[in-house]
Amino acid sequence: MTTETSEFSINPKIGVGLVTFIYDQLFVTPKYPTQSVAGETIIVTGANVGLGLETARHFYRLGCARMVLAVRTISKGQKAKENIVESIKQRKDADAVEVWQLDLDSTDSTLGFVRWVNAELPRVDKVVENAGINSRTWATAEGFERNIQVNVVNTCLVAMALLPKMTQTKERYPDSLPTLTIVSSGAHRLTKFEEVNASDIYAQLNNEKSYKGGERYQITKLLEILVVREVVSRHSVANSGAPPVIINLANPGLCTSELDRGVKSGAIVSFLRRWFERTTEVGARTLVLAACAGFNSNGESVVDGKIESVESWIYTDMGQRVQKKVFDQTLRILENRKPGIGAEAGL
Repeated sequence: MTTETSEFSINPKIGVGLVTFIYDQLFVTPKYPTQSVAGETIIVTGANVGLGLETARHFYRLGCARMVLAVRTISKGQKAKENIVESIKQRKDADAVEVWQLDLDSTDSTLGFVRWVNAELPRVDKVVENAGINSRTWATAEGFERNIQVNVVNTCLVAMALLPKMTQTKERYPDSLPTLTIVSSGAHRLTKFEEVNASDIYAQLNNEKSYKGGERYQITKLLEILVVREVVSRHSVANSGAPPVIINLANPGLCTSELDRGVKSGAIVSFLRRWFERTTEVGARTLVLAACAGFNSNGESVVDGKIESVESWIYTDMGQRVQKKVFDQTLRILENRKPGIGAEAGL
């Protein structure tokens, strides 16, 4: 790939990341969540299958007052709701679980979902942004490569657009600890992210000629981390004391899920997955634990209920400059989709 400058040279420590991954997958099991979420209103995106479904099931079991399953297809969301309600025998209030449409391929759907949240929910205590894709085939949505559109741009649009509502929740319900959790991945450690050297990062990412399907998911997970860390950094400068909204990342590890549906794996990869991957329920524990992790998790990656460092170069001076560049260009896109979103989010 040709870039205009070589300001940033990212050399991930893949060996270190691989050792961490293997250890976590084979020797660490996240604790079964037991913290009550009684009285809370919780949103889980991508909640009709996989990690999202199991995360929502945990929250319903833990006593949330209201649960929104944000899904692309309402009929599939209704089946997920029935599955959740039938599995938690101690609760009889099926009306506590609601199914709302959210299609991250569509900005209109994304903004419509945010408007519905603002109009219909008196409070929002937790948001777990789990919805995402891992497509290795070139496709676009609204002019953006689809992994970028879904995993980054409209995921960040939901996050930043809901921050004012979550801040308001803290003001109205002081005992609440509003937490926005974006599901990330240790896969962010595996990319050199050469596109960052382009003057327009997203134009480069939307260039079909330079598209590398096998690396795109890793890049989207890195972009999420960089945006979250910069948002938290700017909030820390703007606000003294404890933040009104905790924003963190959850890394569930390699799990049985629907993320890789449509991706064909060879016999060796399939064999290794059976050795290393966690069950969907176990992976979902990490998402719930991150959403309940508290102030110390603000801006951090939560793995198996504990804070874990992201790739080391992100903490360097170069990492700070990459982070700022990514955030500024991401915010520019978000402002085009929802003018004033930065100011509304306190940025």
